[in-house]
Amino acid sequence: MIDTITLKKPFDAHVHLRRGAMLRAVTPITAEKFSRAIVMPNTDPPIETVEQAAEYKKEILAAIPRGDASRFEPLMTLYLTKNLTPAEIEKAAGSGVYGVKYYPWGATTNSQWGYQNILEAKDVLKKMEGVGLPLLLHGEVHVDERNEEVDPYRGEQTFIKGILPELLTSYPKLKVSLEHASSAEAVDFIEKNGKEGRLVATITVHHLLYDRGDAEPRPLLRVKPLIKERSNRDKIRALVKKGLPFVSAGSDSAPHPESKKFATTAAFGIFSAPVAVELYTQVFDELGCLDKLENFLSVNGPRFFGLEPSSETITLVKKDWQVTEPVVTDEGVKVWPIYHKDMGLGNETIHWQIKK
Repeated sequence: MIDTITLKKPFDAHVHLRRGAMLRAVTPITAEKFSRAIVMPNTDPPIETVEQAAEYKKEILAAIPRGDASRFEPLMTLYLTKNLTPAEIEKAAGSGVYGVKYYPWGATTNSQWGYQNILEAKDVLKKMEGVGLPLLLHGEVHVDERNEEVDPYRGEQTFIKGILPELLTSYPKLKVSLEHASSAEAVDFIEKNGKEGRLVATITVHHLLYDRGDAEPRPLLRVKPLIKERSNRDKIRALVKKGLPFVSAGSDSAPHPESKKFATTAAFGIFSAPVAVELYTQVFDELGCLDKLENFLSVNGPRFFGLEPSSETITLVKKDWQVTEPVVTDEGVKVWPIYHKDMGLGNETIHWQIKK
């Protein structure tokens, strides 16, 4: 039985850090556990220009304790809004911007600036294809061509069936990451069409852990894409067990203040940064594929973005522990992570711990 494992320091291909006090509270957690992270641009206001991305990066770096600042690199992205132009894409290439993120209009937190259908952004997509800048997809349909709302449990499937094939055919050299794959249809599509450097997928820890029955009554597990039926979760688990080089970890850690997370309608987003590495390890241990963990956590992600994996390592040991406290911002706001022993499913215990 394996009770310790050493890995190249992980790479988070999808994280939300927010701005201001929230950013100051959560950024050090990601910086401690990951070597690099692809930082999402759906702040308010959104990150639409190279200059805004550079300012945002400065704010992130300023929040990292001095001892960790040289060991963590935030990788910036732009938001695919209607203000984003081919000229800005040209400027972004080689400037420290690593991708452009698509949010379908109205689907999730701060998605009000997104296109309803990504195929509308023809000129920008063509320029991205030309300069080699990856497209990071929130692959859901929220409102269809008749302006009718799509069942949120079918939004990803609708996108996979109706939009993604046309996107890939129209832009055959565009680098695409299907973010937070959450459905059996997404798994089947990626298994059939995934290719290193061309079409990849990221997987969250919450879509590996939970099913719809767990998530529906619990505000902490309200997220987009929604956590679906157990058959979908089991397909995602089977996918990561295969160790495919075009599948990697993207936590989609997305903090919200307690007031929004426990509102009548809970905000979309799961805060997993404090526990993501440990829980990914736990799932891979349960699946009997710890030998696949390093590539999934630390190698496949950076290579899609043209980067080498970290030369630093972390060691995890099999040791039970629990999350007993929230993260608290310098303004006194509580932020609750998943797997909290009181706020989660009930007395949840994590079985792996990063060795200090």
